[in-house]
Amino acid sequence: MCLWPWYPVKALLTYAEQALETYAFDQIWLADEFQYEDPFTVIAAIAERLDVSVGTMVTFPHRNPLELAQRFSSIAGLIHDGREVSAGIGAGGAVQEQVMRDKAATVAVMDETVRFLQCLLDGGSAELSAYPALSRRFRFNPRSKARLYFPPESKVPVYVAAGGPRMFELAGRVGDGVVFSQTSPWSSIPGVQRGLMRQAIERIAAGRQQSGRTTPFKSIYTFLISVSEDGERARQWAKRNTSYTLAGCYGRYPQYLEASGIPLTEELQGIRDAYVQGLGVDEGARRVSDALLEQCGFVCAGTPREVIAKCELLVPALREYGVEHLVMGVPLGPDIPEALRLIARQVVPAVRLMLD
Repeated sequence: MCLWPWYPVKALLTYAEQALETYAFDQIWLADEFQYEDPFTVIAAIAERLDVSVGTMVTFPHRNPLELAQRFSSIAGLIHDGREVSAGIGAGGAVQEQVMRDKAATVAVMDETVRFLQCLLDGGSAELSAYPALSRRFRFNPRSKARLYFPPESKVPVYVAAGGPRMFELAGRVGDGVVFSQTSPWSSIPGVQRGLMRQAIERIAAGRQQSGRTTPFKSIYTFLISVSEDGERARQWAKRNTSYTLAGCYGRYPQYLEASGIPLTEELQGIRDAYVQGLGVDEGARRVSDALLEQCGFVCAGTPREVIAKCELLVPALREYGVEHLVMGVPLGPDIPEALRLIARQVVPAVRLMLD
């Protein structure tokens, strides 16, 4: 189960508790977005309070990786026995672009961030001169080393959220796993149907082969679900995450939108402008038409029956591609307690049957 930090911290803790009361989810993930609640504070509280694994889906290298390593390590000290803290990390998106002068992280920054986190979280000492992109970005002293004085006792895997060819290869080459999201042209409903996700799997395999690594590699897929007995209300709510993804894709790799069948129109420019101009997710959502929401296939939205029908378009491919971990993700629905009940009692059992 993945939550979004668009709610106060106490509400997020309540939603996590309610999620586990309705279904035995293995892990609670939380997205990281500037200007909303701090995900590390929230997952630390969840780790200490609830018997469940936690992770970020995802954080980003606008944050100092030394700070990230500290935070993940400290949270690992709170987790219940047998549970895991996962470091999901991606290049960043439209919400970060509202406030950051530097846009999404380059492949070099992502590469070094993943390796730096793995080194410190495994208890190693990182020669800072081996991370020139990070040293420039965060003014590290290249003549020094960095390490954690209290490294985690159990492994903290670093999963790469990938949304383009070079990031897929990077995930295979250096990551402990990959995070696919339905809010990506490559792994959306039309992306799966047009063979883009198959291409992504092939690029990950090429990265693995290039690295020669034989360590375990986990494949994670996040369904984006907006469900309610009021299907229209759920669809309107889904426009929030759809607008966020469209704004980021249109700004960084519009060719992937076109490859998934989404034409580049003035509507997309208007959605991106809402974020670049700091107008926020509500205005971005308002600019998404009903037709564009359906065309994108970024969110399984509607009544439980409608959501399940959308999931049926994805599950056979996910099974074929060896996805090991399915996440029921944000926006969940306009009424979170109602959405959690519907997901646990109707959507999850239906998806499990599809996998059998």
